[in-house]
Amino acid sequence: MSDSRAYPVLRTSDVDRALHAVGHLLNVADLRNTEVELWARTGRHSGLPRYLDAYGHWLGADGEDRMWVDAASEKETGPQDPADPRVDVDVQVRGLGLVEGHLAETVGPDQAYVQWLLNAWPAVCCLDLGRQAKHAHVQLVLNASDIWATEPADGHTVFVHVGGREREADRAEWLARRAGLTVIGPSRHGF
Repeated sequence: MSDSRAYPVLRTSDVDRALHAVGHLLNVADLRNTEVELWARTGRHSGLPRYLDAYGHWLGADGEDRMWVDAASEKETGPQDPADPRVDVDVQVRGLGLVEGHLAETVGPDQAYVQWLLNAWPAVCCLDLGRQAKHAHVQLVLNASDIWATEPADGHTVFVHVGGREREADRAEWLARRAGLTVIGPSRHGF
């Protein structure tokens, strides 16, 4: 079993710019059977209503698309505000429709991520890299700097996930160039 390597390719304060970059990366990928996940930690009263308004139609859906709301543990989040306890929101859907609409308004100041679990990255013949299916992901992290959205930050980061082999760093650079970007920092251990 192996994990991906996540390469940052854009940091910005503009969610629309980040989504535009994600769109360019998705244009390179094989999108068959794509799954999209949105995860966020928010206040039960201050934030959860935004997510329920935007994504509540997936709560208890047909078994393929789904939304969960779980109470976040104090151990993970530090002291709780009794008036607005923290909850984790997790929405998973098949297809690309999840982030259509008002992602920035829904997430607001919450630390969150959206990840696109793709069918595959294409072969890159000029780099002698075959098709990559196992670790083909794009991720947008909002208001945080790490792939798990636990390190608060001013701004948002787009990551490309590729295989863990050393040569896959070349694929990350190739993918970034397809989106008019470049790898802007060291890779991180993925998932």
